[in-house]
Amino acid sequence: MIAAGIVQFSLVLAVALAGYMTAQWLLDTAPKAERKSRERVARLVDVTAVTTETQGPIIEAWGEVQPARILVVRPEITGTVTWVHPDVVMGGRLNEGEVVARFDNRDLSLAVSRAEAEIAGIEARILIEKGQGAVGRRELSRLSRNLTDEQKDLVLRKPQMAQLEAELASARSNLEQARIALSKTEVRVPFDGVIISESVAPGAVISQGSEAATFVASDVFEVLLAVPVAALEWIDPNSGQFLTIYQENVRQSNSERMGQLVRLSSELSDTGRMVELVAEVPDPLGMSYVNAGKPPLLLGSFVKVAIEGRKIDGAVSLDRALLRDNDTVWVMGADDTLEVRPVDVAWRGADTVLIESGLESGDRVITTPLSTVAPGMALRTRADEVSG
Repeated sequence: MIAAGIVQFSLVLAVALAGYMTAQWLLDTAPKAERKSRERVARLVDVTAVTTETQGPIIEAWGEVQPARILVVRPEITGTVTWVHPDVVMGGRLNEGEVVARFDNRDLSLAVSRAEAEIAGIEARILIEKGQGAVGRRELSRLSRNLTDEQKDLVLRKPQMAQLEAELASARSNLEQARIALSKTEVRVPFDGVIISESVAPGAVISQGSEAATFVASDVFEVLLAVPVAALEWIDPNSGQFLTIYQENVRQSNSERMGQLVRLSSELSDTGRMVELVAEVPDPLGMSYVNAGKPPLLLGSFVKVAIEGRKIDGAVSLDRALLRDNDTVWVMGADDTLEVRPVDVAWRGADTVLIESGLESGDRVITTPLSTVAPGMALRTRADEVSG
């Protein structure tokens, strides 16, 4: 029994050994795959070549269009309105010197006539006194030379003439006063403008000092701007610097208007740490040939304004999205590898930044977003593929 078990075990062992040796031979004699080295593939990117130039930051702001001058038309007399200019309506335009309204002037016209008649009567009496004075001079030569100076003046009618001259001066003053009162029956505008409210009509009795209409100058409007305090480093509010005004809600292609900075508000705005600047826009309604065809600026509307700040040499204007973490820019170097270039940012705008140093003309800034960034990474562009 033991001998039979040994023989059986020996057979199993022999079979296993033979199988192992066969498998080892197959492995040793099987063809081996040759490992090939993988080529390094350059990353495809888009680039934009930058240019350095003398330029300043474009400071953008929003502002509200406001009137530069407002006139509340108030009559200086109390009376009945007899006529109103047909353009005295909301949005109506009047030119300098035009009459807004006329009042009943009959009583004041009579006052002028009475004053003129009074002057004519006094002037006639003066002529009579001059004649009597001439007679007195002839009589004085025949009278005794013992008369006093006062008596001589009486003979020459000097006191009477002085009284008439005083009465004439007073009458002329009364006439001037009557004419001034008569002129107040016509209410005129002192400058070109637009009616923004009115409360006068023919037949109405208007009291002195009551509001008849509100009038704004049309030769110039103002735009009240809010800009960051830091912007004052780049612009001078009192310099008359030009700026461009865009009407965002107007699709017309030539809607841009030019304006000028004129002054700085004395306090910060209520909406944050912003300063308020005032810009003037000439001919806001497009009345002159220069702005003919352009849409008018509307009072109360909000407009976008672009101001070019103080210029610096060798600056690069760059899309803000291309400024990477820690004020760096991805640049495709001369050897077509990626450079993470630190830059000095002079101005940060809403859409663009102004780079003062760190970039040179001709540098190829990478515009493609990259998930993995490694300095020295090989790059290629579509132009490289076409030329290749």
